[in-house]
Amino acid sequence: MIKNSLKIAIRILWKNKLFSLVNILSLSLSMAVGVILFTFIKANHDKDHFHPRLNQIVRILTQETNEGEQTKLATAPLPLATQMESISFVEKTVKVRLAGRHNLQTDRGDVPIDIKFSEPSFFDVFGFKLLSGTAQSLTNNSNTLFLTEKTAKKIFGNTNALGQTIQFENLGSYTVEGIIQDPPLETHLPIEAMLSLNSAEMLEKKGAISTISQNWEDFKSSAIYARLKSEGNLNQLNIVLQNYNRKLDKSHLQFLAQPIEDITPRNNDIKNDPNAGADWTSIKTQLLIILSLTLLSAFNYISLALARAFSRAQEVGVRKTIGATRRQIIGQFLIESTLVSLFALFFTLPCVRILMHYVPDMDVAFSWDTTLFFGLLTYAIITGLVAGAFPSWLLSTFQPIQILRKMKNIKLFRGVAIYKALLVVQFSVTIMLMILVVILVDYEIKNNAIINSTVPPNVLTLDLKGEKYENLQNEISQLSQVETTSATNWYYKPIKMGKSSVRLDDNILEINYVSVDPNAIDKEGIILKSGRNFPKNMPQGTEQYVLVNEAAAKLLEAKSEHLVGQNLLLDSAYVQVIGIMPNDIVGQSTPLLYRYLPNEIATLAIKINPDAELEVTKAIQSLWGNHFPEKTANIHNLKDDYLGKSSKERLSFFGFFALIVMIIAALGILGIASYAVETRTKELGIRKVLGASNIKLVWTITGSFGILILISGLIGVPAGLFGGDLLRQDMGTHVDLSIINISIGFGSVAIVGLLTVLSQTVRAAQIEPVKVLKAE
Repeated sequence: MIKNSLKIAIRILWKNKLFSLVNILSLSLSMAVGVILFTFIKANHDKDHFHPRLNQIVRILTQETNEGEQTKLATAPLPLATQMESISFVEKTVKVRLAGRHNLQTDRGDVPIDIKFSEPSFFDVFGFKLLSGTAQSLTNNSNTLFLTEKTAKKIFGNTNALGQTIQFENLGSYTVEGIIQDPPLETHLPIEAMLSLNSAEMLEKKGAISTISQNWEDFKSSAIYARLKSEGNLNQLNIVLQNYNRKLDKSHLQFLAQPIEDITPRNNDIKNDPNAGADWTSIKTQLLIILSLTLLSAFNYISLALARAFSRAQEVGVRKTIGATRRQIIGQFLIESTLVSLFALFFTLPCVRILMHYVPDMDVAFSWDTTLFFGLLTYAIITGLVAGAFPSWLLSTFQPIQILRKMKNIKLFRGVAIYKALLVVQFSVTIMLMILVVILVDYEIKNNAIINSTVPPNVLTLDLKGEKYENLQNEISQLSQVETTSATNWYYKPIKMGKSSVRLDDNILEINYVSVDPNAIDKEGIILKSGRNFPKNMPQGTEQYVLVNEAAAKLLEAKSEHLVGQNLLLDSAYVQVIGIMPNDIVGQSTPLLYRYLPNEIATLAIKINPDAELEVTKAIQSLWGNHFPEKTANIHNLKDDYLGKSSKERLSFFGFFALIVMIIAALGILGIASYAVETRTKELGIRKVLGASNIKLVWTITGSFGILILISGLIGVPAGLFGGDLLRQDMGTHVDLSIINISIGFGSVAIVGLLTVLSQTVRAAQIEPVKVLKAE
């Protein structure tokens, strides 16, 4: 029976190829995000599952008790590992020191690389594999460096990395002696570069890194793992670890073992565990989103399925006449909807795979195993069943006599209020999303226009990296191709802000500040709104004056002319406000104080002659090397930094997102518009006999949908404004909530919706009254 139904379903879908293709496209778009979420859930589930003997590997946790408050951490003091080596059922231990990101010095500037220190047993306990080199070299040579495949390619491209010597800022030079294979799955212990624990001890002696190798108190940047002889030794290990409890001056440490398989999903009670993956709340949220997408997919399918209800109703009448039961009818339609869903899944998978490959943030490692296969298959089947349930039930209720006598008189709904409500909800959400997209695109375009018109093209920025800059600035200023130099943390990257407590009269506020050289404002040609600039000969030791921008002046609830000359209590000292700066012309208008704090200035902005960037860059690198040979000169073109690739990528994403939203909305209204034409053919035929024009007939159907879209606008526009206001609070006043942006967002959805309706209602003008009314 099922085999016959399947054959019939395939024949029907093939006969109606266009309709089937539209349904598959509709389901594919809605299911794509669901499939992506499934892969993320799968990647989270697979985390660390590439390690051999996984159920025997444990991580040592530290429970710190401080003044009665207990905190559980995913790290442990390194000396504990030495004591654990004497435990009989512990086969191997491995110590990992988490050093964080350090700058790798290259000719192109610094490349931040995450560094971990470890030992040869790392490759015995875990499933990380060396493609070249030997683990023992971590012990034999303190200058040995291992890189992962991805990191080696990022640094050296297609050049062979083995034997290459690289320099880390503040850590020294190391030789690449091994390449670690990129793990096949995600891991809570991601690796970019690995140095030996011997290297860490030598760096400790030099004072380059903190001393924790033999320190029980400093344990928040080190981890200990062990491989047990059997999974059953876990309870024994936890009992033994109680013997190593440590009483410190201000706290008490207790230790316990956690199976590595229990790290994911994340336990939010365990701190200091940034790569543990999603927690159960996040997973449930993703599953809820998948359920919502399933309902959205079903809604579009139902719309399209009901559009063909009359053509299928005659089929149902014939089948019932020759003996088909209602259950068989329902089963037939459910098989068809499930087949459409499965075809949509097979169409979606390669698209998602390509998308995940080309979007870096979506590039996650997971296994295409039977679990994922059956999970996605189940998702597709459930989507098909949910989508086909209502149409199959509705069509199965038709009586053969009614269908075969006067099929056009049959009404699928006694009332369509619920269906119209669903359509209004869908379009309201679409309008809201489109308004937000328009606002974001407008913000991006205007921001780029401001940058193009205000940021000079011939400005280089030099990251000072906390070094004294006066002598270097003087030498750079003497270069023939350099026009001006200014030292500042403001406007130029890297922007480094601090925060100070400010008191004026009874107002006490926390306001961000940046450090600027007194000469920077004049050199940049900035015109103050009121007041004056810093004096030319400012003392470096004592802070006497401060500038504020317009946003800060407004925050202090003082008019510019009244604020200038007043004294502020800045942290613990009084300073005088001597001028009002204009708000930033790029980005959000953050309330800012402008202070002269030489030790905090982070950037030199260097204005150069046109077409001299390459020559000046080389000269600056040479001067920098003379002053700070142990650090790399990070030099960037200011305008390129502001514009870069990220802006174009964001605009492309917004366009792609808008297209998907519009297609889904259009498919949602397509079915009900087609259904409306089918159900009103008799009425339209009578109207045409009575003299109605073609335009009048089209408007008869289209007008009702126009009203639904207007109602959707009454809901979607305020929702879009609310979301836009949230964006403005986060991104600044450059977010434009003007009537133009709102109109573009609403108008684009309305136009697409009406055009979709018109694609069906133009058929009303083609009605021939004789054919429609002859059965009457």
